[in-house]
Amino acid sequence: MKPFHFILFLVLFSQNSFANTSLKTVRDHYFKVNTEEISLDEFEVILDDTKSNSIEIEGYKTMLWFLKARDYFNPINKLEAFNKGKKLLEDLLINYPNNFELRFLRLTIQDHSPAFLGYNNQVKQDESFILTQLSSLKDSDLKQRISLYLKGGRS
Repeated sequence: MKPFHFILFLVLFSQNSFANTSLKTVRDHYFKVNTEEISLDEFEVILDDTKSNSIEIEGYKTMLWFLKARDYFNPINKLEAFNKGKKLLEDLLINYPNNFELRFLRLTIQDHSPAFLGYNNQVKQDESFILTQLSSLKDSDLKQRISLYLKGGRS
């Protein structure tokens, strides 16, 4: 292999590896902030430091608004943050309706949203989408997280 091609290969390979690592790191931190192992501020710093701007990363950035809604004390701030997250997530799903990770993120939010907010109308649709396509999912990290969630983390 010529030196130029070898260097090009290394650059492309390392960028692809970084992108995968970034998404896995973001997932790890998202689940840690949900179990309060890390703070919301730490999660926000991780997202800000993430170099990737993939649709999945954008999905996790929208999740910040739901997490902020959970942590705000003032009910008006809670509702505003929740509605902003809802709008951003739904906008992503309009543009990427078959994105597995976005559908999973929406399912997790809708499973845990109070009924009076009225954001639970796609639970069955997302659950069906996920269950019918889970076996064909190539991302083993996401597949494992979804399987664990479906087996017991929904309550």
